Amino acid sequence: MEWNPEPQDQGPFWPDTAERRSPRWVPILVAVALVIVVVGGVIWWLGRDTGDDGDAPAAADNTEELSEDTGSDEQPAIEDAEQTAEAPATSDASDAADVTDASDTPDTSASPTSTTVAITTTVPATTTTITTVPPENPGQFGPPTLSNRSTVSTVGLDEVHFGMTVADAQEAAGTVLVPAGPTGACYHVVPHDAPEGIVFLVHAGTIERVDINSGPVTTRSGVGVGSPETMVTDLFGDRIEREVRVDGTVDLVFVPRDAGDQNYRVVFNISEGMVRAYKSGRLPMVMLDTGCETS
Repeated sequence: MEWNPEPQDQGPFWPDTAERRSPRWVPILVAVALVIVVVGGVIWWLGRDTGDDGDAPAAADNTEELSEDTGSDEQPAIEDAEQTAEAPATSDASDAADVTDASDTPDTSASPTSTTVAITTTVPATTTTITTVPPENPGQFGPPTLSNRSTVSTVGLDEVHFGMTVADAQEAAGTVLVPAGPTGACYHVVPHDAPEGIVFLVHAGTIERVDINSGPVTTRSGVGVGSPETMVTDLFGDRIEREVRVDGTVDLVFVPRDAGDQNYRVVFNISEGMVRAYKSGRLPMVMLDTGCETS
């Protein structure tokens, strides 16, 4: 038998005798090997970059706490008051809510040494100087009704209620309300024959708030200038909203629970743990510094 060195047909993908003898398969195989090496290297490099990206530090948290923002843009929104609302009737004055909402007794539902804070923000502070000129006829509305025993409620000072015209307020106070500067759409008045430290704000012809800056006048609950901060927080508990001012003082804002008093606030300004001044009135004037910023 004659020996045949050539293998038998191995199928359609096996090179025939002539092809196996041809040197062109060598560069083709080398090229395929190079392509495999290059593709493998690219895949490895891309996988390495993806892993590095996963170790990148997380983005910095830019969230700012409201209490650290000193801009006025963060000031809590104050709902617009209806300036056309009628003043509370004098006959209903005994039923008007004071800053305890129902009585002068402390709120026993809250801890006597803690305050539930509803809101904390930072607001600007201003100082207003009050100067007056004696009236020509100081006794025309007498006798005066405001005294050292007068008290502030959510609706006014004694019989002077928020929403009264200046003429009606003078009759109720029994004395002239002397303008503390030029009159206009918004200005301040001081009762002539009355205890010191009382300033009313007039807006659009009606009394909108009263400021107590000194003197003996207190709220119906007995809080006055010089009272300790703890007295306010112990009495009113979770009805107090706290606002930090840029001058370092704190406003403790009393928010009534009674639905009929939702447009009213009492604001105690606290400095060094004591009541420095306080004010009562209708929104939005009661929450402004001088009360005339929007005029």
